[in-house]
Amino acid sequence: MVAPPEWLEAHLGPVEAIALTLSSSSPDGWDALLAAVDAHRLRVLDIEFVRLTASGIELLSAAEAAEFAPAEFAGASSGLLDAADLDILSPDLAEGEVAAVLLVEHLVLLNVLHAFESAGSRLLLDGLLDHDELDAAVGGADA
Repeated sequence: MVAPPEWLEAHLGPVEAIALTLSSSSPDGWDALLAAVDAHRLRVLDIEFVRLTASGIELLSAAEAAEFAPAEFAGASSGLLDAADLDILSPDLAEGEVAAVLLVEHLVLLNVLHAFESAGSRLLLDGLLDHDELDAAVGGADA
């Protein structure tokens, strides 16, 4: 069952924040992200480029971000991620290191959610597991 356009416009798929350090100018990751967007698997809701300085997290301008990402992404900031969201990266970045912080919507589940809701179901929880907890649980299962 494919959800009608009106339903899709009124609903969001699961949303996730992902932060990645940018250590090279290789286009491979950006090409893969563009492919996922073009295939309607993901929608980029926000992207911020940050650098850790001695005084904390610094937002990069679109011109500065263009050094690390294609133009399609360098100017894609929507402001949905705020300073508090970005400041949590401080302990994980080295001084001078640059990161891309993406807020993405997973579109592949929207038709699934629509099918359940059409049958009378209600979405009760939409969230992600802590990666460290998941790694520990999966690692513990192998032992």
